[in-house]
Amino acid sequence: MIRHYLTAIAVALALAAPVSAQKATVETVIDAMNAERASHGVAPLHVDPKLSAAAADRIADMFDGHYFSHFSPTGVQPWDWVEQEGYDYREVGENLALGYPTAPEIVDGWMHSPAHRANVLGGQFDEVGVAVAEGSPTRPYHGPTVVAIYGKR
Repeated sequence: MIRHYLTAIAVALALAAPVSAQKATVETVIDAMNAERASHGVAPLHVDPKLSAAAADRIADMFDGHYFSHFSPTGVQPWDWVEQEGYDYREVGENLALGYPTAPEIVDGWMHSPAHRANVLGGQFDEVGVAVAEGSPTRPYHGPTVVAIYGKR
């Protein structure tokens, strides 16, 4: 009986914890972006499997190559990842983040950068793929590392 009571208290405390205290996941990053879009009267982004695969490939390449940049050391550019997955686009954009521990902090960081803000709020984009990895592809920075690739067909 006491164990059930303690479990109920633990669950209640976890549910009452602010969202900002939760670690960043693909879903929480997309939710935070869509909350910003809604507050600015912009339609939500929808997850696209090809953009998601491109973001996952992109983040894996950063970790394999130990870099954090929009362009890989071998010259691969953001849209190359999208094309490799067969996403036929009219517009494509990319946001990167490193070291922001929660989704609201990640998106807040993007909102304070004109180019990243334009991607988050860009009416030209209606689809997104996001990848989140623990840690950092470079030292001495700390993770998580986030890639968001925006698209419009």
